[in-house]
Amino acid sequence: MQFPNTLFARTSLTITSALLLFLLFTGFIIFNFILSPVGKQGAADLAALMVLSAKTWVELPPAARVDFQRELQTNHNLHLRPDPPAAKLSPLALRPPYMLFLEQALGARLGYPVRIHQADDGSELYWVILFISDKPLYLGIQRHHIGAEPPRAVLIILIGAGLFILLTTLLVVRRITRPLEALSQGVRRLGSGGHHQPLPENGPTELADLARKFNQLSNEIQRLLDNRTTLLGGISHDLRTPLSRLRIAVELLQGKEDAALLRNMRQDLEEMDTLITRTLELARMMKKEDIPMQAVDLGEFLLELGASYEQEGNEVELQLEASRVLPVNQLILRRILGNLLDNAFHYGGGGKVILRLQYNPGKARICVLDRGEGIPEHQIDKVLQPFYRLDPSRNRSTGGSGLGLAIAQQLAQLQGWTIILENRSCGGLSACIEMPDSSSLSASGAP
Repeated sequence: MQFPNTLFARTSLTITSALLLFLLFTGFIIFNFILSPVGKQGAADLAALMVLSAKTWVELPPAARVDFQRELQTNHNLHLRPDPPAAKLSPLALRPPYMLFLEQALGARLGYPVRIHQADDGSELYWVILFISDKPLYLGIQRHHIGAEPPRAVLIILIGAGLFILLTTLLVVRRITRPLEALSQGVRRLGSGGHHQPLPENGPTELADLARKFNQLSNEIQRLLDNRTTLLGGISHDLRTPLSRLRIAVELLQGKEDAALLRNMRQDLEEMDTLITRTLELARMMKKEDIPMQAVDLGEFLLELGASYEQEGNEVELQLEASRVLPVNQLILRRILGNLLDNAFHYGGGGKVILRLQYNPGKARICVLDRGEGIPEHQIDKVLQPFYRLDPSRNRSTGGSGLGLAIAQQLAQLQGWTIILENRSCGGLSACIEMPDSSSLSASGAP
């Protein structure tokens, strides 16, 4: 039968075996350095008492021997008699360590081997035959006189400690492996495409943190799957409208040429090309790859960006704190800010847009502020999802493709940045990028 190849079984076996080996080692040390010396000393004392009693009995006059035997029995639980007991005596078949020590101590004092016997009538006496002055004397020892039973004590300790170790090990290992088993089942469900059930985030700190990270990962995967579904649905929906218009235009162009229809067809083709380009761009952004970083002076970067928008006829107000150099990718930062600025000019009513740079402890913050209508609070999180538009229609004149903010969000997440959308108290929207500033360098122009 093969041992179960599970973490619970292997961990339990390892811990239990180690503790049992330690218990056996401890028992060996205790027996050899504590119980054995104490047992030998006790056996030597009892052997001295027995030999002394036998020699004293031999030297006493016959009239005093009966009283001496009675005193030995009363005070020392020793039964001394010159004739053998009525029951048949036979040497002990199984001799505990104490009996071996007693036989050795008696033999050392008497000069010949001594064996301890037991009666076949089941009495509570052990018998020793001593030859004093060539006369055999029979000394009976009460079993409870010895009292200590080291082998039985060690056996009980081993059994009790073994059960305690086994139960404790199973309990501890079970508490450790149960969250891991739940995590394994969660990974299996996630891999098979089943519905993810959040794992309980309790127990030891390490396991609770692992469950928390797994729940976050599962939610991220679920959002990616939802975005993929939305992406495919949005493409099919958005392409259907220009394709329908093209189909109608083709029918109308049969046999004649209409400049207005041709112009509309070109616009539809450009709209389809833009939609496909942005969709492919979003798909590429979902694949995290190594992105080159450059040391960029944020103040100078924003000055150049604001100047480029002003050349196009837009009004940009720059509010910059002391400049600072951060390791960023210029193309990604420009693309994110470009999306935020385009939205600000489009939905801000064509008014002035503020481009602000400020520093908080441990992070830099770039904000694009407009004076438009803002976003309803319950839709702020949704506008960062692909193909979500505030305008329920699919009209490009009132709303974009629904991919601009989604692309900006994906790019920011690849860099470890955070996009925060908030409605301004004075009206309009605040769209900010927060970037870690832990690796910042002092710019040459910084105060």
